[in-house]
Amino acid sequence: MIDKFDEMLVQSARRPLVYTAVLHPFVIGQPFRLRALRRALAHILAHREDIWLTTPGEIASYCAGLPAGAIP
Repeated sequence: MIDKFDEMLVQSARRPLVYTAVLHPFVIGQPFRLRALRRALAHILAHREDIWLTTPGEIASYCAGLPAGAIP
């Protein structure tokens, strides 16, 4: 998660990107994976000033407000 986030953060300087974190309970629900998840989330939140932490609904609302033709 951290490597993916870091690479996408660099690439997002050229164009907007959407980072998604898919957390399947069968995988992430294992106790030994919790530390890695906490570490990744702390790393991402340390860049809070550089990212827009949002929800799919907020992205849809933002896109709906763009001028016609802004999104192909």
